[in-house]
Amino acid sequence: MAKKKIVIVGAGFAGVSATRLLAKNLKNDAEITVIDKHDFQTSMTQLHEVAASRVEADAVQYHLNRTIGKFNNVKVVKESLVELDKANKKVITDKNSYDYDYLVVSMGGEPNDFGVPGVNEYGFTLWSLEDALKIKAHLKEMVQAAAKEADSEKRKKLLTFSVAGSGFTGIEMAGELIDWRKKASKKYGIPESEFTINIVEMMPTIMNILDRSLADKALVYLQNKNINVLVNHGITAVAQDHITVNVGGRDEEKVVKEIPGNTLIWTTGVQGNTEAEACQLSETERGHRLQANEYMEAIGEENHGIYVAGDVSGYIVPENGRPTPQIVEAAEQTGSTAAKNIIADIKGGEKTKFVGNYRGTLVSIGSGYAVGIVGKTKLSGFSATFMKHMVYLVYTFEIRSGHYFFKYINDQLFHKGAI
Repeated sequence: MAKKKIVIVGAGFAGVSATRLLAKNLKNDAEITVIDKHDFQTSMTQLHEVAASRVEADAVQYHLNRTIGKFNNVKVVKESLVELDKANKKVITDKNSYDYDYLVVSMGGEPNDFGVPGVNEYGFTLWSLEDALKIKAHLKEMVQAAAKEADSEKRKKLLTFSVAGSGFTGIEMAGELIDWRKKASKKYGIPESEFTINIVEMMPTIMNILDRSLADKALVYLQNKNINVLVNHGITAVAQDHITVNVGGRDEEKVVKEIPGNTLIWTTGVQGNTEAEACQLSETERGHRLQANEYMEAIGEENHGIYVAGDVSGYIVPENGRPTPQIVEAAEQTGSTAAKNIIADIKGGEKTKFVGNYRGTLVSIGSGYAVGIVGKTKLSGFSATFMKHMVYLVYTFEIRSGHYFFKYINDQLFHKGAI
């Protein structure tokens, strides 16, 4: 029997999870091609560490030839999707075309600006390594300029850093700025008291998908570290040197005000990767996600071998009527579900329905504090920080990489990033 051709577009957590499972179970039955515009997988949940100079860029990169390219039946190509020719079952990239019997679209997500004017022009997003490096360079530029600035009003704007959104990414970014502030103060001779760090949240509470008691602990910690947590503040516009917000409850009671500052880091939402539109698959009504059934098959393509996984997947969970959460565990599990069903189709067997099984959530707030829940156990402080490190180390075991195991320890303990 001729080997089946499997193409995976997107090498994030979902794509890598699918690739590993397919490669191990179809050693002699399939040729797997992984297409991504990078030759590395990015550890998305560590981008804030790069942005605030805790670690260098290579600390959040898992090179694909080291993690999945080592399988004899896997080929990794650094290319970008241009078009999906469904009629002829071809994936067309900027350099080549690839025939497929089965296709997994796992192209991830991208920031959602919700149509707020000025976000793209003047704000910074945190959804790629390139984004993190832009923030890192900008922070350095601001503090260097402030060290030379005599005008107090201009200096204050240079040293004001606002984070939009109090989800996990926003809280981790703001927490990382606590450590960055201390290092920047020492290096550039600027008192820490001159730095202003804001978390701007339109809801009345922060971290709204976390246990309330843990979110409250995080709030107290942030406030004790002189972070301004501005709840009930909805951003309506972003300019180069300020943001405009609506403050208050019902629309008729809202007060419009400006918050000065030259830095806004936008972390308020995620949508499906709009580059996946090239696949011309059915999308959800909101969020640019691709519709999928419980087997991760693309809706309308159930008999054509096309699957979707990860942040771009718009599978609606029957229990709550919502799409799968855009978190690492969901990405890995949708990827493995797609892979299991491809294996079942090739080898014969029953298909597997997606069932989300999320073991917990851990949120770092700087290098020395974290909150989270693992199973039914609530953690905060050192125990949560330790467990967060363990999660990353466990992933290096999952991808069978001693190199990245020891590299993580070295990066966190010895090889700190430079401001």
